[in-house]
Formats: sequence, C-alpha cells, structure tokens
Amino acid sequence: KYANELVDDMTGSGTQEARFSCNVNIQSSNEAFDLINDLASIMRCQAVWANGSIQLAQDRPTDANFLFNLSNVDDSGFSYTGASLKQRHTVISVAYYNMDAQEIDYEVVEDSAGITKFGHAIKQVKAFGCTSRGQAQRYGKSILFSEQQESELCTFQTSIDAGSICRVGSVIEVNDPVRAGARRGGRITAATTTKITMDAIGDTTLPDISDSPQISIVLPDGKVEQRAITSYTNANEANVSSAFSQTPEVNAIYLLTSTSLSTQK
Repeated sequence: KYANELVDDMTGSGTQEARFSCNVNIQSSNEAFDLINDLASIMRCQAVWANGSIQLAQDRPTDANFLFNLSNVDDSGFSYTGASLKQRHTVISVAYYNMDAQEIDYEVVEDSAGITKFGHAIKQVKAFGCTSRGQAQRYGKSILFSEQQESELCTFQTSIDAGSICRVGSVIEVNDPVRAGARRGGRITAATTTKITMDAIGDTTLPDISDSPQISIVLPDGKVEQRAITSYTNANEANVSSAFSQTPEVNAIYLLTSTSLSTQK
C-alpha cells in the first residue's frame, strides 16, 4: 500500500519509516467533514462527496484512467492557463508535533532554484497528526513540487461517458494536436483484441515502428489499457504485441504515443 510503504526518514541515518503515519488525540468537537478533510490530508488525500458517500482521492503515482483528444471534446478544443506567480511559494514552513520536545516544531523546506527566480515566498502549513520530522519534510516537498511543476490548467468540455468515469484525482491523458503538432488520437472504426483499425488516418501522424509506438484504448468496462504496436497493415490498422483483455468497441477512444512524442498527463 502506498501510504504504508517504507521510505527514508530523512535523518541521514538510513532508517526507514512509513510514508504517512497518523498520531493524534482529538479532544474537541468539530464539523465532521472538516475533521475528515484533516485526516485525509495526512496521506495527501482529498475527501469527495459523490454517489451518496464520501470517497478519497489520493495524490499518488497511478496510470491514466481516461483518454481525451479532439474526437471527444467540443469544438473549442483545449485551452490552457498558467497559475499566478503569487500562488507559487518557494519556502514551506511545516508545523508538526515534536514528541521529544513535547511541543509544536517547524520544518522548513526550500526550493533554491525557485528562490533565485521568484525570491522568498513563504507558506506556512500545519501537518495534522504528524509527529515525524521526516514526514513533515516530505509534506513540504510535495507542496513545493505541486506549485512549481503542476502550474498549468487545461480546460475543455467533454461528453457524458467521460464525465461518468472521471473523478477528482483521476489521471487523464490528452492528445492536443494543436500543441503536439500531430494528431495522435481519435476513435476506433473496427477492432479485435490484437488488431485496431483507426479513423481519419489521412489526418493522423502514425509513429514509425522504430520509434517504439504504443496505443492506449478505453475498453468497454471503462478501463484504459496500453499495448506496444508491432506493425501496421492497410495503413490504418495497428497490430499489437499482446491481446487486450477485452475486445475494444467501435468508436472507443484511442491515443498513440512514441519515444519522440508522448501525450500530456
């Protein structure tokens, strides 16, 4: 499990600890959803109310669970905006409970390159339920990474099938031919588990076999699977290295990637 995985405790001794630990004694009443959000924040989760229940979306490495290209968005396509420089901090001060000193302590994490570029922009945060200096440091680093590296917002309108699958925290893959300079996605016109027939092949830039091409497809159960392409036949048919777990449906979304041109995540 991601939350329980042993990682370096950041002391330099080589000792390991769980990535996230919750050590807290709640002694006062609070709004239930606020408390749930506090507990979720310990393991970089966000609580989402959906389908009559609370679900957790965790910020952790995961595969994409849906694909987008011009065939399943509206005519306005994809638009991009960047985060304000005022929202990008370069120093994070993380408050946590020091068990040795029996008091609130602070772990300061800095982004040297960011300080050189933007100056000292300090953000103070509280690591709820945290008694580990290493966990506090990892928390600060995750905030710095998000603000410096995940600073772009991609906006688009899509169809109801995508809206029924994608949730807060979902990872998606996007092929925007305007930005990528090549159409690498569309819809399937026919398929078996080992051969995929692609649409609008005259407008699609097929990656060369020497460029290690791969094709990702949304399967009938809503899952995304990726396979390596071994050859092309009839110009618009891709043969894959191993069979998909299900036969893709006609009009299913596909994306093509290669070593020289990948999708946006």
